[in-house]
Amino acid sequence: MEKIVVGYDGSPQAKKALQKAKVLAEKFGSKIYVVHVIDTAILSLSDMFSSPTVLTSLREKAEQLIKEALEALGGNAEGKILEGDPAHEIVKLAREINASLIILGARGLSTIRRILMGSVSSRVVQESPIDVLIVKG
Repeated sequence: MEKIVVGYDGSPQAKKALQKAKVLAEKFGSKIYVVHVIDTAILSLSDMFSSPTVLTSLREKAEQLIKEALEALGGNAEGKILEGDPAHEIVKLAREINASLIILGARGLSTIRRILMGSVSSRVVQESPIDVLIVKG
């Protein structure tokens, strides 16, 4: 298990996923790629959300989250900030770097919300040819 991709949004579930990745990386000598995806679909909903100041704010928040994650990991890790559909971008990165595993936190969405919008973790599981570990909180 050479490379592990962890989707990170700063949520308690994502923090648990990060800790699971750290344990596995220490055990197997893996490099961790922490990825935060700015969901550009939300930005396209309205001109108000797509303003340069909103995007700048989202990028600054993403940088803070990646810094936080890398500090928590300590060692052999790299951060990535991507833009687009979160599930697609996570899988795409994992393919590009030839990752062995993707780790995500479970969100625990209600049934109605999951039906209407889906969850990133379930979409990653469906789209990924790479093993996916969902960490429940």
